[in-house]
Amino acid sequence: MAGGVVLSHLVIGFIVHGASADMLNIGVLPSWREVVANSSRGVTNVINYNITNLRFYDIYGNEGQSTYTRMVDVHRKIQHLSIDAIIGPYDNGVALAAEEQKIPYLATSPVTKDSLKYTVQLIPELEDFCQALLEFAQKQNWKKISVFYDDDKGLAVLERLMTNHSLSVKAWRLPDQGKRNKTRDTHLIMRNKAREALVQMRKVLVEHSIVICGRLYTEFLLGEARNLAMLSTPPYEWGFYDPGDALGSLFEPYRDIAVNFTVFSLVPYNSTINDITHLNSNSHNNKRKLEYALAHDAVQLLIASSIQTKDTLLQNIKSNQEFGLTGNLQLDAQGKRSNFSVHLTGYTGNESYPHGEWMKRPSHSYLLLNTSQAPPKRRRIFPLKGRTVKVVMILEQPFTMFKRDYLMRRGNDRFEGFAVDLLGRVAETLSFNFEIYLVPDGNFGTKKDGEWNGIIKELLDGEATMSVAPLSINSGREEAVDFTKPFMTRYITVILKIPQRKVSYFEFLNPLSLTVWGCTLAAFVVVSFVLYMLERIGSTKQRTNPQISVRESFWFIFGSLLQGNTDACPITIPGRILTSSWWFFALILISSYTANLAAFLTVKKINTPIKSVTDLAQQTKIKYGTVKNSGVMSFFANTNIEHFSKMWAQMSEIEPDSMVDNTTEGYGKVTDGNYAFFWDTTVNKYKTTTDCDVMEIGPPFDPKGFGIGVPPGATYLDELSMTILKLSDSGILHELENKWWGSRSCPDPAKSSSDETSELQIENVAGVFFILVGGIVIAGLACLAEYSANMLLKANKTNRKDKPDFTTNNKEKSSFL
Repeated sequence: MAGGVVLSHLVIGFIVHGASADMLNIGVLPSWREVVANSSRGVTNVINYNITNLRFYDIYGNEGQSTYTRMVDVHRKIQHLSIDAIIGPYDNGVALAAEEQKIPYLATSPVTKDSLKYTVQLIPELEDFCQALLEFAQKQNWKKISVFYDDDKGLAVLERLMTNHSLSVKAWRLPDQGKRNKTRDTHLIMRNKAREALVQMRKVLVEHSIVICGRLYTEFLLGEARNLAMLSTPPYEWGFYDPGDALGSLFEPYRDIAVNFTVFSLVPYNSTINDITHLNSNSHNNKRKLEYALAHDAVQLLIASSIQTKDTLLQNIKSNQEFGLTGNLQLDAQGKRSNFSVHLTGYTGNESYPHGEWMKRPSHSYLLLNTSQAPPKRRRIFPLKGRTVKVVMILEQPFTMFKRDYLMRRGNDRFEGFAVDLLGRVAETLSFNFEIYLVPDGNFGTKKDGEWNGIIKELLDGEATMSVAPLSINSGREEAVDFTKPFMTRYITVILKIPQRKVSYFEFLNPLSLTVWGCTLAAFVVVSFVLYMLERIGSTKQRTNPQISVRESFWFIFGSLLQGNTDACPITIPGRILTSSWWFFALILISSYTANLAAFLTVKKINTPIKSVTDLAQQTKIKYGTVKNSGVMSFFANTNIEHFSKMWAQMSEIEPDSMVDNTTEGYGKVTDGNYAFFWDTTVNKYKTTTDCDVMEIGPPFDPKGFGIGVPPGATYLDELSMTILKLSDSGILHELENKWWGSRSCPDPAKSSSDETSELQIENVAGVFFILVGGIVIAGLACLAEYSANMLLKANKTNRKDKPDFTTNNKEKSSFL
């Protein structure tokens, strides 16, 4: 046919240009050929109308025309084909031509141009859906809402939501991928963008979401939300803008999760549109379900309005009222949809139910929720059951450590420790699998310049599903992420190297102080002289020669001190009284010396430079510090306790190099000496059980719990906490603690008991051998001197036989000595 393309598969009977007045010639946009083809059959089945009276024509031929060219083309075809009305998505060129020819244009998409008399809009205004979303959020008492959108429709929703100043609205616009080919790389980009938006939502602790996205982005949002455990209710609730009931199939993969979805649709959920329009229930047709419904309703309204008279077709369309697939078909004076309903359908995962309706009336609107039919109750299923989740850990003895042959192993088998065993028990109880990875930056998690690092960052960024580590629970971390019930309580103590005992060859002198040794020597000299004087005076009165000379007196006193025997002994009563006193003195002195010597040489007694944590603040010789960006550092930085504040000033300002990047560096400094390391008692205790050269000093302070960390709002938190409590009640946690901490095999340096003794080493008694060797050398020298002296005397005696006086004097002098 000249001047137009007839949709021959819709027309039954003879087609003659310029047919009778009963014929209805309808112009169709080329992109809607299939839509009109399927929808028109359903109309003629619903109302009593002969389909042979319907004729459909392509209103223009080229999709790539300019607005002006299209307007001219449409204008020509309207005249040539005697078009009575036009059906299809709104187009400026088509609308201008319809205005010029004064024929109705039933637009099935939003009309963007004002003051169009002959153009009517069959799809409700977006503002009506926005009002429905706002009233629903208010009815549900939502306080914080996140909005995900990928086109300008989302801006309209945002504007309407923000008219309620009691709502806190966060919005994320997902990049529009346009009409370019959806390759695998494009899908990956879209999925990553969806994940980033969800992670940001979780960081700001928003639990209620509205999605105004196309089908593909909605699919990615749901998938990533499940991976991040952000679907389950409570606490998460989701609302979807879906006027055409096209998203229902996207919810099928989540039937095993307890969810709370509410879909806002113009077409009722599970409507019979597929049966009426003879559509196949495939994904492509589901996407276009709204188009089919609107085309069906447009044809139905047009037929009903043309039965009366075609001369007043536009007036009949605006005044007529029908009930179609999209509900009540009624237009106001401006040609906008009025007196209709938005259907609210609730999803619980495996079931759906009518949640309510939002009704638009000519003068007002209102929301009516279905309270008579409560959502189906279902047993909550653990969100991670049967899944493999990523668990972030940090290298920290004995919680997480590499096995000795870890280079030859793969995956989780590379690690061992208390945290690894605990995670295995939890996973076994809750039936999920896990993949361990170490935190990339090696930090536990602190907030710096408004951003978290370490384990906390991994949880907030959605990289990890949970953390099992010695991560202490404090107020800052609790605000950022959630924690289970503590599986262990930790304190803070200080660990430092045990001072090395100084080795002395003359350690046998240590039992007595220098003063006692001096007094003993003085007493020896004094008593020796007094004994000689007493013996000399006593022997003079008795007119006998003294039995003890000066030399014998010294020898006697020295021998009795060492419990030795001598040939001479006191014969006078005063001398014997003095001797008795000296023996008693020697008895007490030797007994005390022997007891102290045994203790000094056998018992390990360490004199530590500090006795408690507070002693560190009173000295400057030993440096002290802790790990940067750790919970221990946070305690020192925020405490108001005086001596801890003083320590923090010393660590952070005066000696900032005392702070370390990790515990390995901290314990390395402890091993080097003159450094005290503040850390958790759990780790310090393990260190002292494996390294006998270090010691832990208390008293412990700042008690805090270690908990499993999860992203904020994680729906599996309660199950993890309950599992921790069950493991504690059954004694499994205690068994794991005994396995990794056990009993101390090193002697306690703070105690000195008979059980903690050691055998004498050569360096402990070397001084005694030195004394013996010295005595031998001195005795030999004395013997040599005496022999030399005798030889000299003998030589002098031989040379001076003629000097009797000299000889006599020498004999007397020798006798005296």
